Amino acid sequence: AKFIPGVAGFLMRKEIQIMGEALADPRRPFVAILGGAKVADKIGVIDNLLALVDTLLIGGGMAFTFLKAQGHEVGKSL
Repeated sequence: AKFIPGVAGFLMRKEIQIMGEALADPRRPFVAILGGAKVADKIGVIDNLLALVDTLLIGGGMAFTFLKAQGHEVGKSL
């Protein structure tokens, strides 16, 4: 089987450009919303965003990990 090389398209280039501009000079208040389940995959993103944002909102499955770390009961929702 032959493999076709993977490439990023024009839409991805535009998204990266827009995100770069937003992070370089954000309008205030700057609020970031993160979600998902695997906190370990996002620790670097969270660490970098904390220095930039005015408010960081955590939702989805990841929220349960933070609630548990704060001493809240979350049952099996980790």
